[in-house]
Amino acid sequence: MQLPEGWRKSSLSSVAEVRTGIAKGKQNLKDPIELPYLRVANVQDGYIDLSEVKLIQIERNQIERFSLQTGDVLMTEGGDFDKLGRGDVWNGQINPCLHQNHVFAVRTNQLKLNSYFLAALSASYYGKKYFLSCSKQSTNLASINSTQLKDFPVLLPPLPEQQKIAQI
Repeated sequence: MQLPEGWRKSSLSSVAEVRTGIAKGKQNLKDPIELPYLRVANVQDGYIDLSEVKLIQIERNQIERFSLQTGDVLMTEGGDFDKLGRGDVWNGQINPCLHQNHVFAVRTNQLKLNSYFLAALSASYYGKKYFLSCSKQSTNLASINSTQLKDFPVLLPPLPEQQKIAQI
């Protein structure tokens, strides 16, 4: 694929940090606290559904590790084929808020990659084609792991162009 002038292609891991979420059902927590967290059901294609946010117990010293930050791009690891890599940008509607291990939080380097551009790119035909090509598939289900997500070949136009595309 020929890229427009000024564009380049780079692995997601070179322009963002892919963060995995908290697993449910941990026992014998030391100094636990109950906080809101996002599940796959909350992360829709192009929006975050906050109509039902559940709580999860976490050790106090783990809060920062699993807390979402404004600008994180939330992406699901899978489920039905249409759920593969779907997501949107977190705008800090709940603070603190954690995310489940089936939801990736991608924290972009804002000097290189606009969060809204990444969300649009991953939801595009280009993104969906990549995620389907490397997903583990069974009957009607597909999933990607963090390594495959980190390897996602991000198309990188100059930042002002990313911002214009994201606004469109």
